[in-house]
Amino acid sequence: MAMSRIQSREAGIGLIGAIFWIVVVAVVVAIIVKVGPIYYDNMSLQNILRDQARHTSPSESAGEIMYNLQDRLNVAMIKINQQDIHIIKNGDAPVQIVADYDRTVPLVGNISLLIHFHTSS
Repeated sequence: MAMSRIQSREAGIGLIGAIFWIVVVAVVVAIIVKVGPIYYDNMSLQNILRDQARHTSPSESAGEIMYNLQDRLNVAMIKINQQDIHIIKNGDAPVQIVADYDRTVPLVGNISLLIHFHTSS
C-alpha cells in the first residue's frame, strides 16, 4: 500500500508534454535561423555607415558619398535601396548617414515577419 502511494505522487513529463516542448523549441530555432542573418546584415550595415561617415570629408558631395557607400555595400553583399539611405550634411559638421528600411522574412506558407530597421552613423 505504501509503495502505490509513492508511485502516484511521482511526476514527470509525459509524451504529450515532450512533444509540445519539442515543437516549441523547433519553432524558436526556425525563427532564429531565419531572422539571424538579417540582424547580422544590419550590424554590418551599421559598421559600414559609421566607417563611411568617419572617413568622409566635408567637401565630398552627397553623390560621391553615396557612390562610395554603394561600393562598400556591394562588397559586403548587403542589398538596400538607395531611396532608403539619407545623407545629412550640415556645413563643416560631420556627415550623418541614415538607413531606414524594412525586411520581410517568410516564415511558413503565407505567414511573414516584417522587421523595421533605423540605422544611423
